[in-house]
Amino acid sequence: MADLFTRLEAENATYTAAERQIALFLLSNRELIPFETAASIAARLGVSAVTVGRFCRMLGFRHFRELKEQLRASANLPWLQGTDFQEFLSAFRDSDNRRKTLEREIELTVAVYERSQNKVWQDAVGAIARAARVQVVGFQTERGIASLLAHNLQYVRPGVELIDGASGHFADLLIDDVQGRCLIIVDIRRYSRQSRLLAEKARDAGLPLVILTDTLCDWAPRLTPHVLTADSDGALFWQSSVPMVALINLLVNDIVGQGGGREVEQRLERVGKLYDEFTGFVRSGRQRGNGP
Repeated sequence: MADLFTRLEAENATYTAAERQIALFLLSNRELIPFETAASIAARLGVSAVTVGRFCRMLGFRHFRELKEQLRASANLPWLQGTDFQEFLSAFRDSDNRRKTLEREIELTVAVYERSQNKVWQDAVGAIARAARVQVVGFQTERGIASLLAHNLQYVRPGVELIDGASGHFADLLIDDVQGRCLIIVDIRRYSRQSRLLAEKARDAGLPLVILTDTLCDWAPRLTPHVLTADSDGALFWQSSVPMVALINLLVNDIVGQGGGREVEQRLERVGKLYDEFTGFVRSGRQRGNGP
């Protein structure tokens, strides 16, 4: 079934709008496919069941039921499983396999750098840099990525807040005045229901929104023009975060470039002094007054 998913990704640009929706749904919801029907997918996507069936026949299946029977054991998880996991164990010390994974990580990271030159990237950086208050939230395994972004931004600019979502209602995002604020949502496949719902609510509230996700996310561009993407795959046990971390580093770099100047330098000096007072750094050599 890996060949099917590879085909869906490779041919995506050639599909009609309806076919692209179906393909992206299959790619993003692999673990749900065995429990879906042609009618339920059609209802989710706003297309007809006939369109879903025709797409399945184009892929070489008699109908959707045949497709889902072959996918029943497949799940789109951020870690390897089943035969893929067994292959990982058998090739654990395979240097050639590691080399291929490294090459893929480099390729995906280069793609992030290339996209950082386009207008979508520049507009998103501008929206964040102009905001007096930036709120960052991540879902699932991307909570760590969101935390990295928020903490790095806190070093170089004021008004940055990491939202943990523990309250369950996100009132601090959706009720306060949106003036001068910007929300950054971080999520990749499988997309959390919360992230999409929050993005929709933010859009409806008129809250400026930036979404960091992967290139297969078809719903993000419908909610905001500020969508920054980084993909992740390879033969490692857990999907690599390297491309997304590269995106975070570039984003912080360019936000500093937009704000820039002496203010960032002064803030870093003050943050460093506060850290030294509250926590301190390891210092080499003997400290005066510490005895022999």
